[in-house]
Amino acid sequence: MKKILYVLFLASVVGFVSCGSATQKKTDEKLIEESGAIKDCDDFLAMYEEWGDKYIKVIDKYMNDPTDEKVAAQYMELMQEAMKWSSKWVTLSMCADNKEYEERFEEVANEIEEKLKEIGL
Repeated sequence: MKKILYVLFLASVVGFVSCGSATQKKTDEKLIEESGAIKDCDDFLAMYEEWGDKYIKVIDKYMNDPTDEKVAAQYMELMQEAMKWSSKWVTLSMCADNKEYEERFEEVANEIEEKLKEIGL
């Protein structure tokens, strides 16, 4: 079970690292303005890091008690959100194309991965 959770997490991270075309910059900016939730690249990274912290807490609870239905439901919800993060990252190609943001994104993903290792995944 641990390996499955770890593989799912890594698959979501790989999806995040994908980026769109630089020619879509105007479209990306328009989508950011319309979304209301994500204002810019910094906001995206802050929200992603917050999601990662929540993800780690739920995984830790799930590993301690896999029979807890509430925690299992939270885990499934967070896995669905992982796919949305991937889509958001692609939409923000201007972030993914910027070396500073790409490095910060990878740093956050690596922090999540390290925390998963700490809890035994």
